[in-house]
Amino acid sequence: QKINIRILFFAKSRELSGVDEVSYTLDSGSITSLELLNRISSLYNLEAIKSHIVLAVNQSYCGIDPVEQLTLKEGDEIAIIPPLSGG
Repeated sequence: QKINIRILFFAKSRELSGVDEVSYTLDSGSITSLELLNRISSLYNLEAIKSHIVLAVNQSYCGIDPVEQLTLKEGDEIAIIPPLSGG
């Protein structure tokens, strides 16, 4: 069953994608965090920073895992948190 999630972009991910927030439809609520990151990176021009991105699901950080399934529900928020630049 398809679900809609909200993807929020911050800092460098916002700059590269050109958007603050988008609605994204998944075929089901079960997906690995790695697959989700790959899809988002490809669609929103984030390949340059993909290896440094951290994902948060409903304000809780989640690791990037190729095996463990995320269980997402309609309306869940995925935050794309890029590396913080220091100086």
